[in-house]
Amino acid sequence: MTPGEFKNGGEHLLIDYTFTETFFGKIIIAATSKGVCKIDFIEDHSLAINNLKQIWPNALLKENTNKHHQSVTNFFKQDWNDLPQIKLHLKGTPFQLKVWEALLKIPSGELSTYSTVAGIIKSPKAFRAVGTAIGDNPIAYLMPCHRVIKSTGIIGEYHWGSIRKTSMIGWEQSRLLGEAV
Repeated sequence: MTPGEFKNGGEHLLIDYTFTETFFGKIIIAATSKGVCKIDFIEDHSLAINNLKQIWPNALLKENTNKHHQSVTNFFKQDWNDLPQIKLHLKGTPFQLKVWEALLKIPSGELSTYSTVAGIIKSPKAFRAVGTAIGDNPIAYLMPCHRVIKSTGIIGEYHWGSIRKTSMIGWEQSRLLGEAV
């Protein structure tokens, strides 16, 4: 997002949102005309909408499906090649954006550590700040924060639950094994 859109809470932005099911649970997909701005695993529709209102208090929110939602839906319906077609419209600090960009470079089925991500963004001592930025990731699954674990090999926490994180990692690794056979 532009600094102005970030600062003014989404004033003059129309954010369409829709709900859909994935292998890993129900999600809300929110998108502007520029791209997807939020994907969240959810349990409650009204709580999910309230969360959007807190993030973008001045935006106009409308339940509607647009082309960006369709790209995400297609991706989750096993069109894994559709990922490059998904456009993002993110609200984050320059540091967060660097961390999130680094996450996109972690291949499916592979794992990284907070320290490794800190090294990739050329801030090797900032692994705790990297962890915070990863925890603030607004795009569930597609921006693969689930692929980052502790350097000890422990899966660690996950914004949407460590059981879901473990499931995602296992599912991706099983897909790799299936392709290798």
